[in-house]
Amino acid sequence: MAVPGVHRGWYFAAGLVVALVAAVGAAAWPTLPERVPVHWDGSGTADGYEDKSVGSVFFGPLVSAGLVLFLYLTALVCRRLPLNNAAPAGVDEQVHQLAGMDATLYFLALTAVELSMLMAWISLRGWFLPPDGSVLLFALPTLAFLAAMGGAGVLALRRYRRLVSALSGPE
Repeated sequence: MAVPGVHRGWYFAAGLVVALVAAVGAAAWPTLPERVPVHWDGSGTADGYEDKSVGSVFFGPLVSAGLVLFLYLTALVCRRLPLNNAAPAGVDEQVHQLAGMDATLYFLALTAVELSMLMAWISLRGWFLPPDGSVLLFALPTLAFLAAMGGAGVLALRRYRRLVSALSGPE
């Protein structure tokens, strides 16, 4: 059986999100204040500012790009490693290894998209919303991110089960 791919399309989508946010930041550059918020407290109020610079404005997209690249490289390394858990009863070991690796790589790819979207929100929020925002402007995106991660886990598990069923064939 072939080694599963790394689901490049999802990494491309994550990279597209990063590029779009960077483009929005570049377009917004002339309108940004000379001091930009870079940190917010628990109530959603900016409590840290930096002078406007490439580093302070584009820190979010740069971190996001780094995370996407890190997850992609992790997927490339992981796909060459065996899973270290035994197959469930009634599942062929080779089928378990293949389906488990594919589901793991799928989860990593979805995580890249979700992290790029969270970092996009943080960047856009800092550029366009008032620095004395509501705690909901932070709580809701964080809760949405956690829900999306849970959803990615469920999707990866469903993918594993579908692959095991398809690869095991009729008994």
